[in-house]
Amino acid sequence: MQQKLDFLRQSLRNLRMTGSVAPSSRFLCRRIADKIDPEKTGVVVELGPGDGVITDYILKRLHPDGRLLVFEINDTFVAKIKTRFEDPRLMLIHDSAAHMGRHFEKMGIEKVDYIVSGIPFVMLDEALSEAIIQECRNWLATGGLFVQFHYSPLLLKVYRRIFGNARVEFIPLNIPPALVITCHKN
Repeated sequence: MQQKLDFLRQSLRNLRMTGSVAPSSRFLCRRIADKIDPEKTGVVVELGPGDGVITDYILKRLHPDGRLLVFEINDTFVAKIKTRFEDPRLMLIHDSAAHMGRHFEKMGIEKVDYIVSGIPFVMLDEALSEAIIQECRNWLATGGLFVQFHYSPLLLKVYRRIFGNARVEFIPLNIPPALVITCHKN
């Protein structure tokens, strides 16, 4: 209960940054994490993890030799993730997703297998949103997946234009009901 109250407090302080008033439900978390193949080693990236509720599900699916790179800009959420997780596969990066490329280059990462995003792109500047989504496509390996959850279908055209495809799933058991958008890099 305390975790939900903390999330609500952060949401009320800056809804544009969190994009929601409640943490993701287990139904939404499972649907997102199920996109990750637990037999595949490699790199998973999570953008805008908030308090880490989806992060937890990703780590449960992640191969023992996999890596999870998490980008978060909210100081409170960064502190929560630092104290919540002690998994050596997780690397927390306190920076904007717009700068992911420079971090990947420093780490010697050429491509990533999955990008899971909770960034509320509909609340951001359109040019910044499109630049981050394009950067995600650029860093994905061929056959990689970009998984975004939203509460509105407003950006479907953008995903389809950048990726050439976008599969939409409706998750009614979430507050608010959510959409999971999955794009493949062909």
